[in-house]
Amino acid sequence: MSAALRKLIDALGADAVFIHEPRAVEGAKLEATLRPAGGEALAAALRLLSEEALPALVRGGGTRLGTANVPCRARVLLETQGLQEPLEIDVEEGVARAPAGAKLSALRGALAGSGWELPLDPPGSGTTLGGALAASAVGPRFASPRDVVLGLGVALASGERIRCGGRVVKNVTGYDLAKLFVGSYGTLGVIEWAWLRLRPVPEETRVCVAPLEPGADESALAAARRPSARAAAVVDAALWPEALPDGASRALVVELAGDAAAVEDDERALASALGVARAEAGAIDALRDAQGAGPLRVRIAALPGGLADAAAVLRAGGGAVLTHPARGLLWARFALDGPEDERGTEGALRAAGEAARVAGGACLLEAAPVAAREGREVFGGTSATLALERAVKRQYDPLGILNPGRFAGGL
Repeated sequence: MSAALRKLIDALGADAVFIHEPRAVEGAKLEATLRPAGGEALAAALRLLSEEALPALVRGGGTRLGTANVPCRARVLLETQGLQEPLEIDVEEGVARAPAGAKLSALRGALAGSGWELPLDPPGSGTTLGGALAASAVGPRFASPRDVVLGLGVALASGERIRCGGRVVKNVTGYDLAKLFVGSYGTLGVIEWAWLRLRPVPEETRVCVAPLEPGADESALAAARRPSARAAAVVDAALWPEALPDGASRALVVELAGDAAAVEDDERALASALGVARAEAGAIDALRDAQGAGPLRVRIAALPGGLADAAAVLRAGGGAVLTHPARGLLWARFALDGPEDERGTEGALRAAGEAARVAGGACLLEAAPVAAREGREVFGGTSATLALERAVKRQYDPLGILNPGRFAGGL
């Protein structure tokens, strides 16, 4: 056992530090796992890691580990599920202070009956709040986690604990640093807790499904723009075969939510225009699973008008496609003959690159085996703001303790 690991045990206790044989995780060989219970223990762990120059791979629920660069230069695994302070809900203001280690499923359950819902729903049954915010992960219903966050508690690599933002919007002055940490993939700091803006539970919710013929993208976009449509996707049969009636190649899935009269009107209009039918309960959960399908998955962000051409390129390259037409987001899943399928990987990435070019958008390799990501920039090439991102990384994590090598440009 190294002296650095011994210091961690002395500081955090044997029940929070687990020494084991080196484990290969995300291209790193990890010698130990740290499970701090609470913010003070997290800060103490980070302080020691910095003092000992011991880099860490930060993990919440582990559902977004594949959405980052490899290799990771970490030596220890830092798990955040022990960050479990009590949930605080302000029903009058419609906000909640939630711990980063809580699973989103648990937070949804805790809000049941409050009149409010959590506007976060990315795929992954084990997804934690901290992981969803760090990866800025989106789901079928809600597009931007940054819009949900009012304030954050963050532990920096130095062990310093900071707060940014506030409980409500009117409390925020100066730079909104919370937006900096959301989507930084744990490379600038470890999120401890967040103040979240909740949404009222809609009076009525219905999910409708209809077969969609090729070339009917304008119809899908029109459906997505119905006043009560809070989720609208076009999904290929290969991703969700049970949703497609009569052997159709793809389906339109729309969730209508709002006051009962508006939902009724929109459902009637969609039934008349597209022949939609009411779907069974759990349809959005199935759509969420389809969005998170693997083993190799790419995401393209572009203007809505470019998605149809991008989808055609991806399908021609062997991809199964799910599109959120109103948001300008598209996911494509490619099958691989095992994690070492280099030929399949190269073909999928060529198709993804061409699709992004055709759409005039950006491509993210959102999930793939480690072997498929080695030597590649999963964030779609060098960012035009890379110099600024490096300067920010030096400011917040000068020793490269947090998720080194995982972010864009190897940060």
